[in-house]
Amino acid sequence: MRLSDLLEDARADAPPMRLDVDDMVRAGKRRVRRRNTGWALAAVVAVAAAIGVPQFVARPAAQPAGPVSVTPTPTVTGAVAPKRFSFTPAFHGYAAGGFTVDEPSAMSLGWTTARIREGGREVGLLSVYPPGVERIPEEGATRTESEPIDGRDAHFLRLRTGGEYLVWELADGGTGQVGDTQTLSRAEMRTIAAGFAAGGGKPLGTALSAAYIPDGYRLFVASDLRARFVTEAKTKEILARSDREHAPGVVRNLISIELEPVLPGARTESTAKPRCTEDIPACFVLVADGRYSLIVSGHGVKPAELRKIFESVAAADPAKPSTWRAVDEAYPTFVLPELN
Repeated sequence: MRLSDLLEDARADAPPMRLDVDDMVRAGKRRVRRRNTGWALAAVVAVAAAIGVPQFVARPAAQPAGPVSVTPTPTVTGAVAPKRFSFTPAFHGYAAGGFTVDEPSAMSLGWTTARIREGGREVGLLSVYPPGVERIPEEGATRTESEPIDGRDAHFLRLRTGGEYLVWELADGGTGQVGDTQTLSRAEMRTIAAGFAAGGGKPLGTALSAAYIPDGYRLFVASDLRARFVTEAKTKEILARSDREHAPGVVRNLISIELEPVLPGARTESTAKPRCTEDIPACFVLVADGRYSLIVSGHGVKPAELRKIFESVAAADPAKPSTWRAVDEAYPTFVLPELN
């Protein structure tokens, strides 16, 4: 199977808007069901580095972005510490009709997402963009106006792939989106949207932590099972964009830490013990009783630095959220992006 085939499979099972090529690869892997763990890892790292592959949506020109959540500004002797971005969602999980919206599980500098479930089964995704952050417009999507939600603009977007989103304006000026499924009706999407309320968000939790991240790198995407770091200069560029996403093109300096479920029947001999490869480059090992692979990969990162990161990583059991840490506390403090 060629890398281009993996990408094509990923496009057929496209992830929700606002997520990046890593998500595209993950969607493709769900369909392909690799039996060779080493090959799949090589494909993931190769595509994660090649952010310049065609994207699903057109990106708007850069504009100053609006406010973001921040950590408190502590007073330091003779100076004031810089304000830093906080991976604390601005909303919490809730029930709406027969649906449950989980606590948020993923967050970037420009969006927060939470899974939508019905009877325990995942049926969709709620995405929230804070005031001043633009959603990337879907190329070729058909817009249909809908009745206002709480008196504010709402509309449906039918994608060329056949999926549909409900998009509506939030009370604080932000944007909400329900979608990433072909099982929810328009009425059900509206029910979920109507139940949304801002406030009361808890710090985003993660099963990952690392005691060492190289100087000059900043965290720009985090979730329960992954983290992505780019340079401080790239982070400032992202924060300056209206959509708070990286611009099209290759991200030349990227660090990735993630937990991937081990597929039934997968060959795991090569990952049972810690191993690093310089040609990819990546380090990986089985964790959580062999149910997950811990993968630390990089692009533009020296192999010795990657190994040092890998050796500092601790992975909690993904099945035991009570053992997780808050993202803001899981890595050295300096990785949280500074805000002007």
